[in-house]
Amino acid sequence: MTDSLLRLAKDSSKEKKHELAEHVTGLLAARADDTGSEETHLLNNMLEGVYDALEHDAKRKMSEKLADVRSTSAKLAAAMASDDLPIAQAVLERSKSLAEADLKKIAETKDQGYLLALAKRDHVSKDLSTILIKRGSKEVKHAVAANLGAEITMPVFESLVKDMPKQMGDRIRHLRKSNEELLEDLFRDDGEIAAGSELVKKPAKISPKAWLMGIKLGKTNLNKAIYQLSHEHNLLDAVGLLSYFSGLDMKYVHNLMVRYDSTGIATVCRATGIGAMEFQAVCKERCKHLKFPESTGSKWLTNYHMLDDTDARRLLALMKMKLEAAKHEQAA
Repeated sequence: MTDSLLRLAKDSSKEKKHELAEHVTGLLAARADDTGSEETHLLNNMLEGVYDALEHDAKRKMSEKLADVRSTSAKLAAAMASDDLPIAQAVLERSKSLAEADLKKIAETKDQGYLLALAKRDHVSKDLSTILIKRGSKEVKHAVAANLGAEITMPVFESLVKDMPKQMGDRIRHLRKSNEELLEDLFRDDGEIAAGSELVKKPAKISPKAWLMGIKLGKTNLNKAIYQLSHEHNLLDAVGLLSYFSGLDMKYVHNLMVRYDSTGIATVCRATGIGAMEFQAVCKERCKHLKFPESTGSKWLTNYHMLDDTDARRLLALMKMKLEAAKHEQAA
């Protein structure tokens, strides 16, 4: 395969280059998480080599297909992100391959459409947020303020919210305050967190491994698993599945499940696609475990209906990023 691709790459015709780009893009997308292999490096090199020769529509299709592919090289991602906005937008909003230096360069030099796309990323660093707020239009500034994954200081946040419609500003203020408290709790000792007793293993008709196998094979889904485990009074196994599908360590998902509030576990459930009926089952079992009245679970469910999928995904991404950074600091 490698030899045939190399021969195709040397062909000077436009048709062959487009054929190569489409084929290699598919191969790279199939290696979404294979970031370090020689084959992935070769595929990226080929796309970098033919990129400038591609037509607008081919570039746009490549951008949309590779925007969520972690194995995309930083160089290729930067080329797409710096191109015309219809090409750049998907990568600007979603690609995790873009280097921070490239993100800041784009924010410092491109027009408002690019800035708005950057403001919608799941995570916006403090430095990038500063540039977006400094150069951005009102729409860009509002997008940064509304993005729970954007790192901004509370004074700056408050200054932005004052310029927003009151109902929207109050909602975002409440969410950001709750999320700031949640992020702080991630790094506290277990005894310092307002939470109930630890969950214990309960008998289950289907083991977590069997649920996971069934989900992977497409014979069932996560919603059915969480609903069934909640009705079996087995929140610990539910924690295990939510941990797997959220990418958050089981310890932290467990702590969120037994907290006296619902912000954290609601975030994990919403980000992993748990429906309202299934979350209601979780709430009912949480109330039993925490010895809360069922009316508390109803309030949690009402708040869940108000939680946006995008907000939940962004907060989960920020939680994982901060925990990973803390691990690196401890290891250093």
